Amino acid sequence: MKPILSPFKFSTQTFIFFSFFISIIFFSGCKKKDPKIELVANNNAPYYDKVPRVKIENYVNRLFIDIIGREPFDAEMQAETDNLIANNLAISTRESLIYKLQLDTTHRAGDSSFAIAANTRIYDLLTVRLCEGFSTPDFLFYKGLQDFGNIQDSILGNWAEFYAGKKNSYDLARAANAKWLYLHDSIEIEEYCAILINNTLTFTKTDSYMGNEDNTIKYTFNDLLFRQYTLNEFEISREMILFGKSGILFGRSGHSKGDYFEILTHSNEFYEGTVRWLYKTFLARFPNTQEVIEGMTSLPNDKDIFKIQRNILKSDEYANFF
Repeated sequence: MKPILSPFKFSTQTFIFFSFFISIIFFSGCKKKDPKIELVANNNAPYYDKVPRVKIENYVNRLFIDIIGREPFDAEMQAETDNLIANNLAISTRESLIYKLQLDTTHRAGDSSFAIAANTRIYDLLTVRLCEGFSTPDFLFYKGLQDFGNIQDSILGNWAEFYAGKKNSYDLARAANAKWLYLHDSIEIEEYCAILINNTLTFTKTDSYMGNEDNTIKYTFNDLLFRQYTLNEFEISREMILFGKSGILFGRSGHSKGDYFEILTHSNEFYEGTVRWLYKTFLARFPNTQEVIEGMTSLPNDKDIFKIQRNILKSDEYANFF
């Protein structure tokens, strides 16, 4: 029987050529594609050397206005801008400038010193916040009227009115000199706020208080704590202020108007309200939770509102270095 032969007969050379041809076709179909690169927007590192000079000058100008209440002189603008550029806008350099504006006691024409100007600026901001802009001249004017009334009461023998008037004069004098008391560490931020509110001028002449104790409770909660009172808080506060009754407010006992301000301005909510006020003043927004926590970590202990101001003013957000 004859073997069956394949109709296709390949030589060795033909087989090698055919295998090579098939390999080319196969591997050419498996060519690796280049990977697609995706760019994430707004994920750039801060290249401070790319910040234009005009932005840096705007930052310096804003610092001077917010801290000491005036624009920098030409020489100050030149020197501070050059220093920031030379140090690549380092946070430490920004902080040094802020420290100088807040705390430098060197005599300077027009300002007495940066430290005095910075304290005057805080006083102005607080009086706008707490007593509708009444300031030192207003408090001294009403103190003069009160002193005259005290003399009349002493001549007429109205001793109850005389001693009440002496207390009013004392409160007005402290409100007038609050910035100096704060500058020389005679009062802390808690008492600073209390004496600007708890005096006869703020109580009787502002549209907010209008000589009404109910308004005192309403606006101290609004202005100091940034919230409304609860019904229970209102009732306890009113009894304490108007009738001298003992009550528990924020976990502390009190029975007078003085106690009310002491309790309110030493509560955790007061310190949180102060942090919120500083952010709202300098960044035009309220702080987030982390920023509140950071502020609350230090303020109840060191009472240093300038420290929180520094943390705000040295930030890229405030400087607009984006």
